[in-house]
Parts: sequence; C-alpha cells; structure tokens
Amino acid sequence: MSLASTVDPTALPGVRVWVRRVLEDLQRGRSCLCLLPDSQVRPTDAPAERLLGELLHELGDFLLLPPAERDRVARVPRPRAPQAAPAGRWTPSEPLLDYDDGLSDFEHHTRPLPATPAITAPAPSVPMRTAAADLLERLAKELQGPYSAGGPAAEGLDDVLARLTEDRPPSRGGQVIVVRAWREASSTAATDLLRRLTAAVKEAGLTPTRRPRMLVVATPSGLPAELPDQISREDTAVHWWWGVLGRLDTATVVSVARPHSPGPAAHHQLLESVVQAAVVEVCGPFLDLATELATRWDGVPATLLDELRHVVGAVTAEPASAGSARRGRRSALQPDNTLRPGWNQGLLDAWDGQLRCHPGYEPDLEHTVRTRLWLAQNRVLLPLLDDAREEFTEVIRRRSRLPPGRLAERYRSGPVGTASAPPADGGTAEALMGMELGAMWGAHLNSHVRLTREEADRLRVLWDARNRLAHRAALDDHRLKRLVTELCR
Repeated sequence: MSLASTVDPTALPGVRVWVRRVLEDLQRGRSCLCLLPDSQVRPTDAPAERLLGELLHELGDFLLLPPAERDRVARVPRPRAPQAAPAGRWTPSEPLLDYDDGLSDFEHHTRPLPATPAITAPAPSVPMRTAAADLLERLAKELQGPYSAGGPAAEGLDDVLARLTEDRPPSRGGQVIVVRAWREASSTAATDLLRRLTAAVKEAGLTPTRRPRMLVVATPSGLPAELPDQISREDTAVHWWWGVLGRLDTATVVSVARPHSPGPAAHHQLLESVVQAAVVEVCGPFLDLATELATRWDGVPATLLDELRHVVGAVTAEPASAGSARRGRRSALQPDNTLRPGWNQGLLDAWDGQLRCHPGYEPDLEHTVRTRLWLAQNRVLLPLLDDAREEFTEVIRRRSRLPPGRLAERYRSGPVGTASAPPADGGTAEALMGMELGAMWGAHLNSHVRLTREEADRLRVLWDARNRLAHRAALDDHRLKRLVTELCR
C-alpha cells in the first residue's frame, strides 16, 4: 500500500473507516492485532507511525511502550550440539531441542533455567536477554506510574498480568497497551503477550469497561501464517490493512494532484472528469502512482500507456506471486497465503471489490490499460449519453414522417429498418422514449426522419460514441473531444 504525499492519508475516507472499526473494537473491550504490509514500515516506518498516531489520538487512555533498544537486546545463541557420551556410559543430561515456539521466552524471565550440564557449551560471560523478556521488563517499568507509583517493579509475567487484571476502579480501568511490534527485536513477543493477556482477562472475568486491552500493530513478517486465525476470536479482533482504500480515496488524491488548465468551464470540466476517472481506474489503490500519473499525463488517451510506463519504472516481483495474483477473482476480508508475499511488497491489494495488481507487474499492461480506459469512459460518459438520447427523442418526434407509435414499433428491435409491418397509426411521444441512438440513426438513413445537417451531425457523434463504448472500445482523443463538445451544447 502506498500513501500519497499530496493529501493527509489519515484523512481519506477509507482510512477513517478502518480506524473507526479498530476503535470500536477497543471500546467494546476487545484487544486488536493490526497487520500492515511491510511496504508501510520499510524503508521508513513513517506511514505506520502516522497511522498509529491517528489511532492514539482517538484513544482516551493508552500506554505506548517505548521501542526496544537494539543494542541491549541480543538474540539467544543457538545451543551447541551436546558432545557424544563415551561408549557404554550413561549421561543424565536431557537432549537439547533446536527450536523455539516463542512462548517459552516469558518463562525464562520468571524462573531460572536448570543448570547446564558440563558436556554442553559453556554459558556466555555476559547474560543474554531475550526479546520477550525485554518487552516484559519495559511493560513492567511503564506500569509503575499508572498503577503502583513508588512500589517495586514487577518482574515476572504472572506479576504483570496480576497488575493488569486486578479489579481497579473504573477511573483507572480499561487502559489500552500499545505495542509497535515492527520495532521489536522479535515479532512474536508482542503477539505472545497478547495471547497471555487475553487468557488472563478471561480468567479474571472482568467486564468490558474494566478490561486491559492490547493494540498490537505488526507486519506478518516473522509471524506464523496461522497465527492471525488463531488469535481472532470473540475477545480479540484482527484487522488487516486489506481493501482499506476505495475508489473515493483514489479519486480524492487524483483531484488534488491534477494541475489546473484553462478552458470553457463545462467543456473542460467534462474532459477533466474523464481524465481523472481514467487515472483512478488505471492506478486503483496505489496512491503514489496515481498522484504522479495525474500530475504528468496530458489527458490524451494515446499517451496514457507511455506515461504510465514512465511513472511505474522498474518494478520487480516474484513470478509465483504474480501468477497467484492473476488467478484471484474476488477480494476476501484478508489476503490468503498465496497473496501475502505480493501484498507485503505493496504490489497487491483489494480495491473496489476486486483484486488489483500494481501496474508494474501486470503481465499484459497494454491490454489492461486499454480495458481500464474503456471502463473509465463508460463510467463518466454513458449516463450523459443516455440523457442526450432522451433529449433527442423530441427532435425525432418533430422530424418524423411516421406517427410516433409506428416509428417506435418499426425500430424497436432487430436490425435497423427490418421490423415487421407497422401497426395502425397512433401513439404519442412517450412511445419514442425507448428508441436507441442506433435506431434513430437508422430511421434517418431510411428517410423516415428528416433531420437538419446540424441535427444529423449531432446524432452521428452520439451514436458513434455509444456504439464504440458498447463494443468495449475506448474513444480516441478526436472522438472524445467531439463528443464532449456535443454533450456540452
């Protein structure tokens, strides 16, 4: 996901809706795990910090844990394989398993490990602290102020959980503990604490207004793929940054980025509507791309592909990610495992109910641009063409050589001018309201309607544009400007 620099991204409608949903869950007493793509925290975490700042601004009471000091948190070295015991001799040492589920880190902080047998590697001279233990220590230190000023610091996980789940007065209850997991040395440390706190709150039986809750903002990197589904439950909500931005968000960014150009008010406004709709349709949820394209493109349909290629530049993606993205037909509430690599890179997202790929790794960019340009013109021009058709029925009624009912019956369906014998004369102007532009043009060619040269030229332009759009062909610059001129008369 990309955030545009021309507008405040936290003020966009889609972002506001996402923030409101997170806040509503927190207000109902639920903890929240918010998952952002890596593209929002790398190479700089400014977008994620800006989004978190908006969340904290709306929260009444929160405790934001300071980030870990990288030089103080060292990774636990992998244990050296135990030496083989001499043949025929028994050793009391237990085998050392070379894996870690993440949950044991908290236990390392609350009770000492058993003495290491002599046959294993010697312990380092400087004690090593795990990332989970460091997180717990920082939380205990922060809890000193709000809950027990002047008392001893909490040292164990059970002590910290007891402080958080004790039945405090309402004025001091319901605090939200906020952890920026992407700035932690271990991604799983915050989620492990979230699971432990959820279990402790459930055991304590606290009401929603007095529950301590956690707001963990993280990226999926380093987290087990199944973890979000395991955490999501009645008392814990998982919010993916997926499908957050919509058409209105992109349109807002594009309208701000477009340079002002002089011209007749109505003519310019309609042309500009078509141009902005094309940029929105082509760029989708990729707001930085939409901003730059809206700034550079002159609005000529023939130059759109070249300008887009220039703006996109070199974007690389794994073939497997691109292939899985092309197979997606609908957007779900979250990206599945096959889509997460591309989503993490900011190359995939759900937008307007569809799965959208970054134009930089569309396999057939020319076809994609042609299709989306047609969609944009359809969205803007078809309602106006339909209005123009209804208005032109009055001209057809006045110029018709046949009664309105007979004319409408003759050109109601089938190829132009080939309908069965007309019924008896009669009918009113309402009978012509269903005539399509192609039928009107056919009536003119068959001399059943006598139009002036100006009226015939207008009808031909309207019919040609409607016919092309109906056959999935975008209008070129010449046809587009002629149509806009006729629609603005």
